[in-house]
Amino acid sequence: MKALGIYIILSLFTAYQPNKPVILGEKLEGKASFYGPRFHGKTTANGEKMDKYELTCAHKSLPFGTMLEVKNMANDSTVIVRVNDRGPYIKGRIIDLSLEAAKQVNMIDNGVADVEAIVVGENGKVYISPATPIVSFLNSRYDQLASSLK
Repeated sequence: MKALGIYIILSLFTAYQPNKPVILGEKLEGKASFYGPRFHGKTTANGEKMDKYELTCAHKSLPFGTMLEVKNMANDSTVIVRVNDRGPYIKGRIIDLSLEAAKQVNMIDNGVADVEAIVVGENGKVYISPATPIVSFLNSRYDQLASSLK
């Protein structure tokens, strides 16, 4: 029985991929929420103190330091945030934003928003910005190349 418990725990850890490679231009779509005030000053998963005034976020598997351009699909406002925590832990949500980031994409009143997040950098550095035009351009070139190879 003890071995079964250890197996289950190890299975959970292997399903969780904290060292997932960063792919510039990777697009994530889903719902975003933001940290409540009780998290301000608490220690995040990477050891930093949560600061509601910083442009940071939580993601389940992207490496710490990954930079994301997050777009609120309801109003097209964007913000660039850095992954420094794990979460969200509510089904259907892909990202938790700091209070300041949530303000910049105008989602405070609703609390949850449909978002598109694009990987724009790593290790706290932004390599492509703004991401949306660059990713659209690359996708169109890929589609053209793919159709010419058929």
